[in-house]
Amino acid sequence: MGADPFGAALKDAVKSALIEDGVSVVDITGKKKQNYFDAASEVAISVSEGKCDFGFLFCGTGMGVSLVANKFKGVNCALCECEETARLSRVINNANILAMGGMVVSPYMGVRMARAFLEAKFAKGLPGVDPDFLKAAVKRVGEIEESAIERNFKSLKK
Repeated sequence: MGADPFGAALKDAVKSALIEDGVSVVDITGKKKQNYFDAASEVAISVSEGKCDFGFLFCGTGMGVSLVANKFKGVNCALCECEETARLSRVINNANILAMGGMVVSPYMGVRMARAFLEAKFAKGLPGVDPDFLKAAVKRVGEIEESAIERNFKSLKK
């Protein structure tokens, strides 16, 4: 997990709760003030490279860290502001990073969101929705990601 100064207090609350729950936590937030884009980049690289299964990012609104994290291959960062969207981001979209805003989400709600995110399972627990559809949708999003990477690479050559 990582945070800029605007997300640090929320990050600390979530970190403490997850450690209490027995979750192994790596906090990349440095002692000096860190920009949202550097924190997001470092966490996203760890998830993208498979060093961590999940990530948590915090800034003022959650939007900045979310935008940066989603630039990395294999990262599905969900910006959420309530427990249900945090849970559904895993169930429906197979999100692997949860972004939250310290100016928007209370520590109490942030802890509940983080726990819901980690407890949720992809394509499970959504009545009336075919799990095969969700799996196919996530696969298609991955294909679009590959196409976008290729397209962006080609545009650099011009």
